[in-house]
Amino acid sequence: MEPIREAVENVLLGESLASIQKSYVMLELGVAQEDELAGHLVSLEEGRKQHLRKDASQFIANVCRKLGDEHAEDSRAATALQDWLVRSKDYAAFDALLCNFDFPERGKLLAEAKRLFPATLTVHWDECRE
Repeated sequence: MEPIREAVENVLLGESLASIQKSYVMLELGVAQEDELAGHLVSLEEGRKQHLRKDASQFIANVCRKLGDEHAEDSRAATALQDWLVRSKDYAAFDALLCNFDFPERGKLLAEAKRLFPATLTVHWDECRE
């Protein structure tokens, strides 16, 4: 199964996006045991760390987009995205959530997202769920 599709399915089964990101990093580093991850990360040169962070962020952004595009209004996807936003403040998660889901805290989340991102990136969120 394609990695993004597999990650989406795992989210729908209850796995957090944080856990999926950690699994992605472990796979990229060839680390089999979670308790070995910290040691591997410490030993990486800064350039490799930055590249790994960028790749992991892009992977999760793609998972967020897929959750929004293919599982709009699925409460499992909405909850995973909301939980991820508490941790990450990721644009793709805001975008997926604000464009594809109705939820009680939408107004508060919309205000936070507009504060974090330039208006050119957020203007469409006002019309997404009307």
